[in-house]
Amino acid sequence: MLEALYKYATDHELAVKPGFKHKNVKYYISFSADGKFLGFDIVEEGTPQPLCPDIGTLANGKTKSNIIVEKAEVIFNLPEKKKDGTFEYKREQKQSFYIEALKEADKYDKKFGIAATGLEEQIEDIREAFEKIPKAKTSDFVSVKVDGIPLESSTGYLEWWDNFRRTLDTKKKPVSESRCFITGGLTEPVKTVSPVQGLSRVGGHTKGDSFICFDKDAYRSYGFEQAANAAVSEEAVTAVNAALSELMKQAPLPVAGAKSIHWFSEKTENDVTEFLDYDFGLGGDDSESDKNEEAKEDEIRVWKMFGALESNTLPTMPQNRYYMMSLSGVNGRVMVRSYDEGTYDELCSNLRLWYNDLAINEPKHGYRYPKLFGVYSRLLKYSSDKKKLSEKIDKELSGIASRIVYSIYHGTPLPDSVAAKALAYIRSDMYRSTDDDQRKVYIPDKTACQIIKAWHNRKYRNKEDQIMDHLNENSPSKAYQVGRLMAVYAMIQNKALGDVGAGVVERYYTSACNSPALVMGKLATMSQYHLSKLKSDNQGYYVFYSKMLEEIMLKIGTSLPKTFDLKQQSEFALGYYFQRSQAYTGKKTEE
Repeated sequence: MLEALYKYATDHELAVKPGFKHKNVKYYISFSADGKFLGFDIVEEGTPQPLCPDIGTLANGKTKSNIIVEKAEVIFNLPEKKKDGTFEYKREQKQSFYIEALKEADKYDKKFGIAATGLEEQIEDIREAFEKIPKAKTSDFVSVKVDGIPLESSTGYLEWWDNFRRTLDTKKKPVSESRCFITGGLTEPVKTVSPVQGLSRVGGHTKGDSFICFDKDAYRSYGFEQAANAAVSEEAVTAVNAALSELMKQAPLPVAGAKSIHWFSEKTENDVTEFLDYDFGLGGDDSESDKNEEAKEDEIRVWKMFGALESNTLPTMPQNRYYMMSLSGVNGRVMVRSYDEGTYDELCSNLRLWYNDLAINEPKHGYRYPKLFGVYSRLLKYSSDKKKLSEKIDKELSGIASRIVYSIYHGTPLPDSVAAKALAYIRSDMYRSTDDDQRKVYIPDKTACQIIKAWHNRKYRNKEDQIMDHLNENSPSKAYQVGRLMAVYAMIQNKALGDVGAGVVERYYTSACNSPALVMGKLATMSQYHLSKLKSDNQGYYVFYSKMLEEIMLKIGTSLPKTFDLKQQSEFALGYYFQRSQAYTGKKTEE
């Protein structure tokens, strides 16, 4: 894992020299060549972040600060208001450290001395000018320009800086060289590792979270302390942190309380993991007119890539590997909730298998596939309120989301809880529909049925037990045929009584799915009443449905089980769905 992140950083030129860090500079204090304060230069939004000197966690103390680029509250020693209404200046030592460091660097670049003198002699004017900047915050990063040149862009001070920062940690003890866990080379291991930003939305600290840390007695094996337990060089761990930071910027929104990142060992234009964020054929919440040109082009690109996946014409990359991690923050540490890797070609093959397992062919619409977020939404406790789905997913699916993703990427069975939750969603949705007069015909939620089909086909891979993507009148599953039978009962009721919404038959859906022997007899009796009405009203329908009932009952046999297990419940639900959906193809079949 660490080696793969290090390689990503070096391949994408993200690795920075130890003692440096990219920072989001918002304002520059501008001095003339002779040291006169000229005002503040405001940095435009989206400007690339400059690489700046950084002393890591040492800057969190009361006496030291970063040089060149630091927070405004430190450089200007801004006052803090106390409870009694008076103001207190608490950062004199940090401000003094900042200015004295600039003076030392003057020996290597005169602009540093000009900046130090300008800050000392004109600090009141500078502080007053900063307080007049609209929306400026005390926590904003500020740098210095002399004669229009940012100090961090200088190269003259670099030799001094490398020696200067090594003298800062006075508590550091001599440590013998060890093998770096990341590169394998001999190194003097770092004592502490700088935190990584990007996990604040999933439990992370606003100041960042440590990816490697050992601060408990239980982790101090053989007398080693802190990072000596897993020796890493400063250069290597800086590269790993840079890779993590970049990948978290590219990551999609967090789901189920975690942020997912991924990368490839070789660059590819076909990032097939994008498929899971798209509805193929289902459409989104926004109309086409709401999408900008860039979004439309991106959607067209993904659709073309998906078409190549379906037709198995994507370029093969046998040497390319994918890496995926699911991350969250806990008590200032990065928690790796899941880690996965494999070959790119296997990933493509397993994604193709995922969509084949989901596939349900609708007579009117053909094949349509939900995005992963839509799959998650059908595994929640049913609610008609569609708001705050992300929060519900975080709360209810935090323990199952990573297992679903693993199943997709490896072609392995889904957890049984996936089928149980999808079935529960259908049952709850069915109960709601019994009081919904606006829906004339009720068919179970398609996405929930797709989930059940995928679970079933992945768990029972042998040919006999596979569920087809369309109605299979010759299915050997008795539960599947019972589901068909109940659907026909519902159709007969609809033809006999007219549009009654989700009628009496649907009210028995849950009971029939769980305990068919107790319910189907009662439904058969009710159906005879509906058939007799059809016989008098429309002889053609009577004959049509009578033959259909006879055909299904012959396949069921003379007995029904008292209960259905999870497998049989899934077959029942799919048999009901396929039979019910086929009845509304739009074709005229009355003849």
